[in-house]
Amino acid sequence: MNETNLMGAISAREEFFFPDTPLGSLPDSLRLAMPQNGRPGIQLLLNTDAVQALSLESEAFTAEWFRMRRIPVEYNTGNGEDQGGAMVLEQRPAQRPAYATRLAPFEVYDCLEPIADTLEPEQGLAALYLCLVPKAGITAGTHTAQLRVGDYTCRIQVRVYDVTIPEGTFPVTNWFSLSAISRLHGLEQGTPEFYDMVRKYARAMRRAHQTMFYFELDDRCVVSREPYAFDFSYLEPLARCFFEEGLSTIEIGPLLSRGFLPDGMPNMYTDRFTCAMAPDKPIDTPEGYAITVRYVQALADFLKQHGWEKNVVFHIHDEPDIHCPDEALEPRKKQYYLAASILRKYLPGVKVIEAVSSAEFRGGVDIWVPGTPGYEANKEKFDELIRLGEEVWTYVCCGPEGGWLNRFLDFAVLKGRLLFWGCAKNRLSGFLHWGFNQFPADMNPFQSTSCPNHTGIGTNFPCGDSFLVYPGTDGPWPGMRMEASRRGAEDAALLILLRQRDEKAHDQLVEQVFRTNSDYNDDPAFFEGVYEELLKKLEEL
Repeated sequence: MNETNLMGAISAREEFFFPDTPLGSLPDSLRLAMPQNGRPGIQLLLNTDAVQALSLESEAFTAEWFRMRRIPVEYNTGNGEDQGGAMVLEQRPAQRPAYATRLAPFEVYDCLEPIADTLEPEQGLAALYLCLVPKAGITAGTHTAQLRVGDYTCRIQVRVYDVTIPEGTFPVTNWFSLSAISRLHGLEQGTPEFYDMVRKYARAMRRAHQTMFYFELDDRCVVSREPYAFDFSYLEPLARCFFEEGLSTIEIGPLLSRGFLPDGMPNMYTDRFTCAMAPDKPIDTPEGYAITVRYVQALADFLKQHGWEKNVVFHIHDEPDIHCPDEALEPRKKQYYLAASILRKYLPGVKVIEAVSSAEFRGGVDIWVPGTPGYEANKEKFDELIRLGEEVWTYVCCGPEGGWLNRFLDFAVLKGRLLFWGCAKNRLSGFLHWGFNQFPADMNPFQSTSCPNHTGIGTNFPCGDSFLVYPGTDGPWPGMRMEASRRGAEDAALLILLRQRDEKAHDQLVEQVFRTNSDYNDDPAFFEGVYEELLKKLEEL
């Protein structure tokens, strides 16, 4: 053991640390496994009030240093399965829910603040996260690194497997908020400083292997209403930020709206879709049709002008079959197909991507994105679409809750990584989430992490649902849940490789940790062994 009185905890497993994580004598060594281009993380918690000097000595690795910051979790997640339920438990339960890590309120080390070579303690604890970054040309085999944090020294033994994570084989999108970037960083949209910050967010997205960036269009594109005319030139500098930082596809929309109730709330249960930029005009009226045609024509001209028409997927209306009374489904389908036909007329070859709960919109959707409960409930139908050669992804958002996999702050962080193993098990070819930095005007994630719900349905959204990054002083700071998502996307790409080489071995491996989205093994120690088994199999095959 180290000749030091420091007490602490250290882990290279996919797990959260908390201010009340049990501390003990620290080990002299730590072992982990990785592919040649992996970036494993290590957490260290020290019982100290002193500033700690940091160093990593290695011929094979450099270090990315982060200070882990405490983040409040004010509510536990509910046990419902849809948005109509209690998404958070506003009344504190008597006991910790079985699916939660702690009884709320509590704090968790999720936020990762980049630092240089010293670590500041907080309330008697120094909380460190470091990523081992392999140097160019690293070879397979066993490498070592000497970690020093103040008086503590740990020898890190790293088994590097002769395996490379492929890039671009598993698409990921996570929707972001430009207004939140502007507000929380104090930057005016359209200024050079704002675009510089957008680039930093694009880099954070690429870190998590995000391939698409979503522009949710609003009335800034409307330059006239009598007659309707549109100009999308304001998107050009934004799109360049993302393309130049390595993202490959614009995700854009919507074409349709649900319209609004007299009190200003969305008309969630409507049977009449309206024009996105004229929410009082039904799409299936002559006026609504004309507005939508002009809208799509202008957008197509903009994309073609910049050579981006082949790098775009389109949302017609998010979740068209969710919050949908039985009598509204058929009218909605007809209106949806009308919008799809307009879109495909002026943007030939464009793919329609949509979050759905069923396979009802056949012929309208090209990239199906059912939520995990929707996929499980309609597995046979979605699997048939896959057999037909269609793309089926998956998503989670404010649901599902309870024992289902999701990435909430009161859930085990490994659950967010296991979602991607579910994609491998079910042959789902991509992943979508709505919340990269979705902070409405009345939300600051350093103070509260439960996003207000402005749909009029249910409670606030679960803690952490709306974001994976934090608005740091110098840009977006990643979270542990973003790191889990990053590694999950890497796992998905590696599992595709294994399935191509040995499908039976792939299925047997995945079954060890994932059977369904509500039947899985989220023990970090067990997962660590299965992950290394994945690397071993890939190296052997």
